[in-house]
Formats: sequence, C-alpha cells, structure tokens
Amino acid sequence: MFSNKKKNSFPSIISSDVEISGTVNNSGTIQLEGCIIGEVNVQSLTIGNDGRVEGDINAQEVIVKGTVKGTIKAKKVVLEQSANVVGDIFHDTISIQEGASIQGSMTQAAKPVVSNTEEKEPKKEKKTA
Repeated sequence: MFSNKKKNSFPSIISSDVEISGTVNNSGTIQLEGCIIGEVNVQSLTIGNDGRVEGDINAQEVIVKGTVKGTIKAKKVVLEQSANVVGDIFHDTISIQEGASIQGSMTQAAKPVVSNTEEKEPKKEKKTA
C-alpha cells in the first residue's frame, strides 16, 4: 500500500487535539503539539510548548519545549526554557536553556541511540522441501 516511499522533507505534525497511545515509528521528523503515550522512535522530534510524551524517546535529535515523562536517548538534545523532563537523558550533545526543568540523570554517550537494524534480531528463513 505504501511501497512507493519518498523521503519527505516536511514534518509530520501531531496537533494539540490529538492523543496517540502506543509505539510511534517515523523515519523523518515529527512536530508534536499533542500527546504521545508510549515509545517514540524517530529521526527528529520537536515537542512544542503544549506537547507531551509519556514514554521513552529514541531519536537522532530531540528538541523539548513541552513535557517528557520517560527516558530520552538521542544524539542531540535541546531543552528550551519551557522544557519539563522527568526521566533520564542519554545524549552525545546537550543544550539546556535557563529555566528548563530536569528531574533525572544525564549521561553523555558516544552512541546513545541504537539504530533499528542493530536492535532487531535476524529473521530465520523458512525452508520448504
């Protein structure tokens, strides 16, 4: 159904009236103004002032203006003035603006994000006679 995937330079926008429960996977960019309850696996995530994530985030880049309750694992993390993070942050680089709130630990790691190919086990081939 979606076999003709093209790389999209536009972000996927989750508006303020949307709440998603479950795992969210996206190979591009998400602009979150609503709420995600569950794991988020994405290339780039921007959480707007009213945006909220209740779950773990795995990304190359995370910009937080809103609220995160869970672990952030990202190569680059930016916590803006209005950010409120309750959970641990694993990062390569981090930027924290004055006024951002963090309740948790921060750990610098050269490879804080596990790529999708590294975390999946190889599929077993079915042999037929």
